[in-house]
Amino acid sequence: MFNFIKRLFGIMPESVMYGEKKGKEFARTVIAKDGSKELQIKGEKYRLRVSPRHHVLHGPMSPLKRYMKNFVIEALVKCLPHKVPDERLSEPVREIARVFDLWIKAEDEPEMKKLVGQIKDAICMVLQEDDAWRFRVQAVASKLNIKKIRLNKSDKYYFRGKSFKVDEFLENRL
Repeated sequence: MFNFIKRLFGIMPESVMYGEKKGKEFARTVIAKDGSKELQIKGEKYRLRVSPRHHVLHGPMSPLKRYMKNFVIEALVKCLPHKVPDERLSEPVREIARVFDLWIKAEDEPEMKKLVGQIKDAICMVLQEDDAWRFRVQAVASKLNIKKIRLNKSDKYYFRGKSFKVDEFLENRL
């Protein structure tokens, strides 16, 4: 109820409230105009621009996600003595580090802040030390159509329910 009042008076941006609804929500997969799958959730203002499959995410993908997280952390611990301070990174890697720092500031959950920091360190160390990977990442990134990646109203609506300061992050007020 408190979140409803905060939204009503404009204190809080409109968003889906994960975990506040009782029982299972009716949702159906629909095909969007661009041919992608979207999830239409009964009672929600926007479609979710994915078709999440809970049984896959928390089934066969769960051990893979846990393994990747642990693998990154274990490998990172071995590399930390060789970590280059952010201000000494090459310009492309420093820019990636800067955006990761914005991401970390936007996280509300301490565990996610820690994990994103570890991922940042791992990615930046690989890109700084291995120019073959850095050049490839730069080449691929230069081909991205940012308009297709940019969050739309629907994405922001659902993202606000994920303990992330999406509005502040996008406005760079962090």
